[in-house]
Amino acid sequence: MKSKLWIILLCVVVVAVGITACGGGGKYADAKKVITKSNTVLADFLEKMNSVDNAKDAAAAMNSFTDEMEKIVPEMRELEKKYPELGGGQSVPEELGEEGKKMMELWGKFGSIMTKIQQFADDPEVDKAQKRLQTVMSGL
Repeated sequence: MKSKLWIILLCVVVVAVGITACGGGGKYADAKKVITKSNTVLADFLEKMNSVDNAKDAAAAMNSFTDEMEKIVPEMRELEKKYPELGGGQSVPEELGEEGKKMMELWGKFGSIMTKIQQFADDPEVDKAQKRLQTVMSGL
């Protein structure tokens, strides 16, 4: 059941980030700034999760990531409102350059982290952190 929730969460995140990312410099300069922030936060989370070997550290990494995403999600929602023509896009426009490519690469790796999180899924703190992350990301 939890793995299904994580798959749904991953799909929501990838689509939302894809929608937000479908802009570049110029008209979409603000979108590029949000993508850069998202890339930094996500890269840090992936690095932390790759090195955790216990539930306490996994929960801490998820909570830290969620704290940062809480700040970014409202910006992503605003961009979706500001640029409705970007909705539903699955490809990254060339205007985003390396940040767009990096975004797709990082969010692609996000799925593999779910497996690692599942190792600690029975821990109450991990479960709590997982639910909190899911709630924040559902705001996309």
